[in-house]
Amino acid sequence: MKLPSSYSLDRENIKLKAYRLLCYFYANKEISRTTTPEKRTENLAKLEDTYFFTEISKLLIDIAISVRVLDNQMKSLNINNQIKTQYIKSMEHINKYYSCMMFDEMNLREVCNKIIHANIVEPHFQEANDRHEIDEYNWLGWSEGCGVEEDVPEPEPIKWKHLTYNIRLGGKHNGKQWWHLLEVPVFVEAICELLS
Repeated sequence: MKLPSSYSLDRENIKLKAYRLLCYFYANKEISRTTTPEKRTENLAKLEDTYFFTEISKLLIDIAISVRVLDNQMKSLNINNQIKTQYIKSMEHINKYYSCMMFDEMNLREVCNKIIHANIVEPHFQEANDRHEIDEYNWLGWSEGCGVEEDVPEPEPIKWKHLTYNIRLGGKHNGKQWWHLLEVPVFVEAICELLS
């Protein structure tokens, strides 16, 4: 039996991981919009609190390592290899049109390096400007009671927050602290274009 002498990478599996990473961030907004903000005792909130960070951490590191390994494999091919030529062309396009790190110009390989070497990985939250699901019930209850009682104040909107689609990455290089803000949707788009 003849076996390959380098890592075997499944491009479709890497794209699937990128899709799952994106889905976790998108799902957070809906879970946050439909669960009680202060307590997070509903089963959906508990599931998210239990698995979100572990899952995005695994996906993020798996994707970054896979892309770095793929990049190394492509660079080791003969200069006249058509696969290498196409890969370099794709990577040049991605590096020109996708800025995965907010505020920092960085090629995709460097982005993967920062993900791999980060010792701080913090998804960002923001205050929501959409109505919470509970607001609909509060408003309905208030509107039903308006004809019965006078001067009933309109209910205050529920304050809630959800994740942005950004992850703050931090680490040290040669003793110097660095910080970057990874834009997950842009990163996923870049990965998908590279692997298509």
